[in-house]
Amino acid sequence: MSERKLDIANIGRIGQIFIDGDILPDILMDPFTCDDDNTDYNIEVFNKLKITLMKIERLNPDIYLTGAIWSWYKANKRMATPVIAGRAQPSVGWVISPCNDELQRTLSEDVETVRNWEDGKTSYYFPIRTSECDVVGALELIAGSEYGPHEKRYNV
Repeated sequence: MSERKLDIANIGRIGQIFIDGDILPDILMDPFTCDDDNTDYNIEVFNKLKITLMKIERLNPDIYLTGAIWSWYKANKRMATPVIAGRAQPSVGWVISPCNDELQRTLSEDVETVRNWEDGKTSYYFPIRTSECDVVGALELIAGSEYGPHEKRYNV
């Protein structure tokens, strides 16, 4: 019997089940001060979500996935911030930034979307819901790079 491997769509759907959307809004102590140098996390919530994200990234070791969990910026629903990244730093850093069209659709319409980037990588977005089915964030899974799309590599 051959071993069945999960594809990215199935990995993302598993992620939706295990990422706790009820605690995601509580991850930042003060979301209005979020920037590269000053981000205060609720460490208990952060650790729980970070461990979950890193397990999701490893569900199929044949696909080098990197992931991020995006949270909506409450004051402006066209903005979001990546509150947790798995293996790699998000391309935008940790600042609140405008949503790309696919991320915006996932957050506002509660649908899975796919974005093909110019550099050949592909982002898959999956809505993260609370127990009351309100969308509070998105899981981004990125495929297409041996080292991860946004990892900083240093020559030693």
